[in-house]
Amino acid sequence: MRLGVFSNQNLNPLVNWTTLGPPLLQPLAAHKGAGLITPPSLIPTWKCARDWRDVCGSVSSADTLFWMQASSRPELPIHIPALLRGLVRRSAFVIDPWNHALAKIGTLSVLQRLNPCFVSFREGYNELRRRFPRGRFEWLPFGVDTDVFDSVPGEKPIFAYWMGRRHEALHHAMLSYCADRGLEYRFTKRGGEFPNPVDLGRLVGSSQYFLVTPPDITDPNRTGGFSPFVMRYLEGLSAGSRLLGVLPRSGEYERLLPLDAILVVAPDGSDLAAKLDADRKNPGARGAVERARLLVREEHSWARRAEQIFDRLQDGKATGFEEG
Repeated sequence: MRLGVFSNQNLNPLVNWTTLGPPLLQPLAAHKGAGLITPPSLIPTWKCARDWRDVCGSVSSADTLFWMQASSRPELPIHIPALLRGLVRRSAFVIDPWNHALAKIGTLSVLQRLNPCFVSFREGYNELRRRFPRGRFEWLPFGVDTDVFDSVPGEKPIFAYWMGRRHEALHHAMLSYCADRGLEYRFTKRGGEFPNPVDLGRLVGSSQYFLVTPPDITDPNRTGGFSPFVMRYLEGLSAGSRLLGVLPRSGEYERLLPLDAILVVAPDGSDLAAKLDADRKNPGARGAVERARLLVREEHSWARRAEQIFDRLQDGKATGFEEG
């Protein structure tokens, strides 16, 4: 197999791309017979002309093309050369298969004969299979950048940390809990506060508890009713922090990770204080987190996902997530 791995690193990628794109695409492109393809912008310049010659050469020599896409299709500088290649095997990993986008995702997947189309949300995967029986969809959960999200040696000085979008009711319950007990609670509003992702990973690894909620809790309109498993759950555990929050309704967490690694509380925070007081006295909590940390780093890293994708494309080997 001669695999061309498209990267959108030159195309103004999403703010969380550094812990999503490179840790999957780079190890995938490092396999024998594979290579990274990095298209430039479509805005014409002399440098772009030279870059496009390199892109066209790489695409024409590949017999299999792979890319990541945020919704129904990748950026045009990836989509156009992938289509112009003609009769070649194409595969993609869809990272945001929200309910409202499934019609376009499924239609384009069938038209392009994506083989397979990996889908990050199990709910999206099941719905695509139901609505598009001619498509070749496979569930492939998110991974985690284990180089960024790792445990910090010694004691964890921060009691709790919430990264990104927050559910306000639970957030305010944690604010009150920590204020009453003199504990440090850190939070950041959205991605991008840390120019160096290693600094973000160090903050997570320095936290005893890492707050997590599925996307439908904070933005139900965005998800269209889906309640998926997202990277936050993996990132906290990979960094050795105990998860605290709400399980996704999709059942993906229970399929992938041990329940004893998360302290489940009500979304409104009504039982937070009682459950957290008890959990802090639980002698088995840290051991549960450490066992989950090792599992995440071994089975759910982006490098592991790259290995699963390559084996699936080259040898037809199942990824292990066939049952949706």
